[in-house]
Amino acid sequence: MNLREKITAPFARLKGDARRGFASIGWMGISQICGLVLRLGSNLILTRLLAPEAFGLLGTALAFMTTLEWLSDMGVAPALIRHPKGTERHYLSTGWWITLLRGTGLAVVAASCAWPAALFYEQPELTGVLAVLALRPLLMGLRSPAVPMLRRELNYRSIFFDELAMTIAGTATSVIMALIIPSVWAIVAGTIIGAAVGIVMSYILCPMKPGRFSRDASAEICGFGRQILVNTLVMALWLNLDRLLGLKLISAADLGLYTVAWNLAAVAEGIVTRCCDVHFSMLSRLPSPSDQLRSHTQIADKVGKWLMPAFAVIACLSPVVIWILYDERYEGAGILLAIMVCRLMIRGYGQLQFQFLMARSHVNIATLSYGVALVCHIAMIIPLTRHAGVLGLALSSMMSTIIMTVTQAALTGERLHTRLTPVAATLSWMAVGVSAACLMIQLAY
Repeated sequence: MNLREKITAPFARLKGDARRGFASIGWMGISQICGLVLRLGSNLILTRLLAPEAFGLLGTALAFMTTLEWLSDMGVAPALIRHPKGTERHYLSTGWWITLLRGTGLAVVAASCAWPAALFYEQPELTGVLAVLALRPLLMGLRSPAVPMLRRELNYRSIFFDELAMTIAGTATSVIMALIIPSVWAIVAGTIIGAAVGIVMSYILCPMKPGRFSRDASAEICGFGRQILVNTLVMALWLNLDRLLGLKLISAADLGLYTVAWNLAAVAEGIVTRCCDVHFSMLSRLPSPSDQLRSHTQIADKVGKWLMPAFAVIACLSPVVIWILYDERYEGAGILLAIMVCRLMIRGYGQLQFQFLMARSHVNIATLSYGVALVCHIAMIIPLTRHAGVLGLALSSMMSTIIMTVTQAALTGERLHTRLTPVAATLSWMAVGVSAACLMIQLAY
C-alpha cells in the first residue's frame, strides 16, 4: 500500500452522509485558508495605506448594515434546508422572491437612515458610506434561487469557488482603490464589487431562473422563519452593540484598533461558522432526535477536547502576531485580538449548539439566551468602556458572550439532555489564553 492509499483508506470506508460531511469540511477548510491568506494580505496592505480612523468608520457602517440585515432575517435558507420539499422549484423560487423583497426593503431603509446615522455619530462621511453599502443586501437578494441547495446537498466544493471569487474580486478592488483613493471608500468599493461578482458566480455554479411565487410554499417557509426572525432580531442587537455604540464611547482611532482585531478574529470565526453549517446540514439528515443528540454530543466533546486548546495557543500568540504584522499605530490591537480570540472560543461553541437547536426546532432557547446576554451587555458596556476605554469595550463583548453561551447550554441541557462538560472545558481554556496573552505583553514591556 503506497502513501496515498494509506492516507485515503480511512475515508474510503466512509459512506453516505459521513463521507459527504468530511468532504464538505475539507472544502470548507480550503476555502477558509484561501480567504485567510487573501484577507490577511489585503489587511496588511490596507493598514499601511489607510489610517485607523478609516477602519473605525467602516466598522460602524458594517455593524449598522449587519444589524439591519439580521433584524429582518426570515430564515429562508435554513427553512429550505430543513423542509422535505426544499429542493423543489416552486419552493426555491418562493424563497428567492422573499429574499429579494427583503433585500430591496433593506436597501431603502438603510439609505434612508444614512443621514440620521451620520448625525448621531457626528461623522458626516458616514452618510455616503451607508448609502452605498445599502446596495449590498439588494445585490445579495439577486443571487440564484438554487443557492440554498448547495448546503442542503453538502456541496461545499461549489461554495468554495463562490466565496473565493467574491473574496478575490473584493480584495483586489479594495487594494487598487486604496492606492488611488486612500480612504474608507476603497473598502466600500471592494464590498460592493464582491457582492456583484457573487451574483454572477451563483448562476454559474447553480443555474436556475426564478419561477413564480407560491403562497402555500411561502406560508411553510415563513412558518419556520418566524422563529429565526425573532432569534436574529435579538442576536443582532446583542452581537453588534459594541460597534454600534463604539463611536459614541471611544475615538475613531481606538475603534479602528478594535475593528482590526475584530476583523482578524472574524477570519477564524468564518471557519467556525462553516463547520457549524456542515454540522447543521448533517444533523438535519439524521432520522431521529436520539441520533441527532448522539451525533451532536460526540462533536461537542471533540471540540472541547481538541479545538479549544488550539485556540488558547492562538490567543496567547495574538499580541506577537500584531507586533509582527503591523506598524506601531496598531500596536494596541494585540491584547484586543487576544480577547477577541477567547470570545470566539465561547461564541464558537454557542454556534455549534445553536445548530443543534435549529435541527431540533428549539430556536426559542437561543432567543432567550440572546435576550439575557443583550440585557447584560447593555448594563456592562458603558461603565466598562468609560473606565477602561477600548479594552473595556472588548471585555464587555467577551463577558456577554460567556453569559449567552452558558445560559444557552444550561437551558439546552435541561430540556434536551445535552452535557455541560464542553462548556466548562471552553471556559477553562479561555482563561488560559487570556492569562498567557497578558503575561506575554507584560514581559514585552
